[in-house]
Amino acid sequence: MTVVSDLRDRLQSSLGAAYAFERELGGGGMSRVWVATETALGRQVVVKVIAPELTEGLSADRFTREVRLAARLQQANIVPVLAAGDAGGIPYYTMPYVRGESLRVRMAGGVPLSLGDRVSILRDVARALAYAHGEGIVHRDIKPENVLLSHGTAIVTDFGIAKAITAARGGSDRPEGDSPKDLPEATLTSVGSSIGTPAYMAPEQAVGDGVDHRTDLYAWGLLAYELLSGAHPFGRHTTPQALITAHLTESPPPFKPSDQVPPALAALVMQCLEKDVARRPGSAAAVLATLDAATTPGASLETPAARAPRRRIAAGADVAGFLILVALAAWMVRGARDTAAASATPDESVAVLPLANLSGDKSDDYFGIGLAEEITRALAKNGVRVIGRVSAATLQAKGLDERAIAKELGVTSLLTGAVQRAGDQLRINMSLVSAADGAVRWTEKYDRPLVNVFAVQDEIARTVAGTLLGSLRRTPNASAPRAETSDPEAHALFLQGQVLFNRRGARGLQQAVALFERASARDPGYARAQASLAMTLAVLPAYVQDSTAPLVTSAVAAAQRAIAIDSTIPESYAALGYAYSLLGNLGRADESFRRALVLDSTVATTWGWYGLLANRLGDYRTAHERVRRAQALEPASLIARLWEAQILLLERRFAAGDSVASTTMAMDSTFMLAWEWRAMALLALEKNAEAVALLERQIAALAAGRPEYAHGLLAYAYARAGRATDARAMLETIRAQSGGGLPGTGAIAAAVEELGDHEVAVALVRDAIAQHDVWLVQFPRAPMYDRLRRDPRAAAMLDRLASIP
Repeated sequence: MTVVSDLRDRLQSSLGAAYAFERELGGGGMSRVWVATETALGRQVVVKVIAPELTEGLSADRFTREVRLAARLQQANIVPVLAAGDAGGIPYYTMPYVRGESLRVRMAGGVPLSLGDRVSILRDVARALAYAHGEGIVHRDIKPENVLLSHGTAIVTDFGIAKAITAARGGSDRPEGDSPKDLPEATLTSVGSSIGTPAYMAPEQAVGDGVDHRTDLYAWGLLAYELLSGAHPFGRHTTPQALITAHLTESPPPFKPSDQVPPALAALVMQCLEKDVARRPGSAAAVLATLDAATTPGASLETPAARAPRRRIAAGADVAGFLILVALAAWMVRGARDTAAASATPDESVAVLPLANLSGDKSDDYFGIGLAEEITRALAKNGVRVIGRVSAATLQAKGLDERAIAKELGVTSLLTGAVQRAGDQLRINMSLVSAADGAVRWTEKYDRPLVNVFAVQDEIARTVAGTLLGSLRRTPNASAPRAETSDPEAHALFLQGQVLFNRRGARGLQQAVALFERASARDPGYARAQASLAMTLAVLPAYVQDSTAPLVTSAVAAAQRAIAIDSTIPESYAALGYAYSLLGNLGRADESFRRALVLDSTVATTWGWYGLLANRLGDYRTAHERVRRAQALEPASLIARLWEAQILLLERRFAAGDSVASTTMAMDSTFMLAWEWRAMALLALEKNAEAVALLERQIAALAAGRPEYAHGLLAYAYARAGRATDARAMLETIRAQSGGGLPGTGAIAAAVEELGDHEVAVALVRDAIAQHDVWLVQFPRAPMYDRLRRDPRAAAMLDRLASIP
């Protein structure tokens, strides 16, 4: 323990303020690993230090030069090297901190992976190898410990490090007369001058012969064998020497029928495990192509290599080949039948999970979340039934796994992926996964300039739509993709604003406004940024104390600017509908909502806001229908559930409203709107003490937002509970905070009415309407105004709010 602490202290002292070390992760093999914060960028990284037993005779300068060569690898399935150097004589390098677990941990965890999951992992590793080999870099230490699993994607770490250590210790790929070094044999071995892990060393690597890309393919074959069968082919050997001997002399046992490995996939793995490098596949790209063919039901499994004359790998190969073909045919027919049955289901639906951020900078998380929502929108335009633009992210944030998310949302498929931004380049990995069995239905990678992000979104959406809808005789939208902005930074600001808008909250919405304004300033022709600005400004009065009219007027202006640029964006009209409803122009509000739904009927917010309009007009049946449409689109949405509670309260179904509000609170105890509406339900049920206790807890927890409204509602609750002194004290607090007068809000008017100050209450209703108080103008039929309605003047004012002229 002291040695570890001393090493950490030396590193921290040498690296100074550049990194703040936090904790050591499980290292082993070539390095010790610490999690640290890179202070300049505020991002978490891992700092890896070459194991002391490998540093003897190692040139730190040459090690750094070699690692810099590996650092040029930038691909979505590769953990990039960020920096390398020498810290007081200790060679080190840094990489992004990837949240997830290693393949080794997953395999040892006891939770079985589906065949689809295992194939997806192998495909991701093969992609990483194909890219790196194309750049002239061989990994040399492919093993489950160096494969990380994060957000449904497999990512390979430590590319080029074994080569860097070998080169820095004076080794080469073809040593001449070198003798084996004496090294610890638990996890890492040096033979000749080749460094690797004995369990995953190719024969040529073990004897110190030339190492090339086919060395990695052997290790990939070992990893595949272990992942598919559950056991290492030479796992009965326990010492490094015995393992190396097995690699040189033994053939791996064939897969057992119980392994349920498709024959073509088994043949590919066995070809990778050939002792003779010439008999292995020619490249990782060839492995990838054969893997895709071997695991795609209904596709041709006969690769060019298979059609060419091949060496016989065992006696009786002709007979075995015939039997394999028979098994392949049966497997293909079964797979094609299953696939056809799934794709013919008329209820095909998909949810898009936030894309994992592989940039190494946590502040870039918003990009993957926002990009997932944009892909969701594009999918809906291509005719796919998409569930949960926001719900998928909400459920993932709660720690649910993919299968649980799919079940919660009721979808047949999940679209998962990862994104990495590097300079002006964008790298995206996407996979379409069956929710039923985890099988990968489609997967692809995209390396594009960042400016082409709209084309990538559209390409992904079209391909997924074709996969899901092809057998339904429906065709995706064939319109050409349109770049909504030519400024990648403006688009990044827009995505960040969208994430904050969906989270709601006073502070988040105010930050979203600033981001949308910056995006619009960078590109005044960016219509969607203007539309989202309008949406945010329209909803902001429900969360902040600012005057409603200026915010809503600004929302209308932003929506009209967006429409002038592009009249096909539904969010512009949804924002107009909500803004017009707050301003009292219910006819134009209805017209705007209708227009938004004609353009896109898959936006849950539009249905919810349109439901509030019906609720306000007393058409409760229609209100419920519209809110149910919103809930079907966003099953995990808190606000969609609360819309239902609001309708129930206006219907005077107080117990049902209390139940829905209580359930919403249980889903997220920080959602303050649910607290307020449950308190109103409790008050209507004459459970005044419970309502007071709930609102007092809310006031104590309220860090920002609408203190006038919250305090006014508590004053009303005090009055209903017979605590007139407390109610008047609360009103005096509000008066003091507001410069001597009582603000015009519906809650304060109701509180004053309960205390018997009738004329003041009527005047406050008039003021609240003039100031467009959100909670009065949207809910003039609320039970808290029933006592005020006894006065014809107040009743007339409230009725005008609840009718279209």
